[in-house]
Amino acid sequence: MHNIKKGLLFIIAIFIGVAGYAQRASSLVINEVQTNNVNGILNKNGERVAWFEVYNPTAAPVNISGCYLTNDSLNLKKYRIIKGDHLTKIEPHQRLLFYCNSDTRNGVDYTNFSLSDSTSNYIAIVSANGLDIIDEVNVPVLKGDTSWGSIYDGDKENRATLAAVSPNAINHLGPESSAEQNFKENDQYGVGMALTAMSVVFTALLCLFISFKIIGKIAITIGAARARRAAGVPKGGKVDPLETSGEVYAAIALALSLHEDNDHDYEETILTMKKVEKRYSPWSSKVYNLRENPKKN
Repeated sequence: MHNIKKGLLFIIAIFIGVAGYAQRASSLVINEVQTNNVNGILNKNGERVAWFEVYNPTAAPVNISGCYLTNDSLNLKKYRIIKGDHLTKIEPHQRLLFYCNSDTRNGVDYTNFSLSDSTSNYIAIVSANGLDIIDEVNVPVLKGDTSWGSIYDGDKENRATLAAVSPNAINHLGPESSAEQNFKENDQYGVGMALTAMSVVFTALLCLFISFKIIGKIAITIGAARARRAAGVPKGGKVDPLETSGEVYAAIALALSLHEDNDHDYEETILTMKKVEKRYSPWSSKVYNLRENPKKN
């Protein structure tokens, strides 16, 4: 029984760990940066300031609260993102914009540091422990109203000056960004799609088989343990199956035979039928209320 509890706790821990990993901030990406905002977007105060975009490339919401932002590689805890603000929860494949004007009074999305438009800038996202760097970039000097970042959303390996500034929007709008177009170009006959679908189905069936197998063994073990306790057998012992004698089987067969033979027996109840006469009262009959015509002689 102790081993069963350990197994259940292990399975639960695996599921919790997988769910927790899917929602960790370690997958966040600095997606786009604009350090020289001349005619670009305005913040809440109507100001054009430098900004950078954080992107969540996963299929689960990620809460960035508790993490740190910095523009100094020697001070990883420069700006701590406070907890309790709805903006810190980044939905799947969505973005959060941070304005860099050294003024945090306007909200959690305003940092306590600024970015230079005349020199290169270092930006990093640091985990809540203040030690692990989630993502970091070295942004070159940018011309006015240009931005720098991932060519494709969430791509840390391919960063460059972007063709168009796109705060809170897709970085690349070309045909290559379309999944349908990629499939048409790389998998014209649908072989890859078919293999992927079959793999997903096979994996799901295999997981179900393993799960039912484990659950079945656990149920059998629990049932055997209960049977031992009911029979007073110590742990590790075996419970002998109950043996039914031939006399018991004979009695059951006789009872079934008698039951089948007596299905059409006649009952001794006597049924009688008596005709009920319907009497008419002069008070309710209209015939007595009619006046007779005078007789002609």
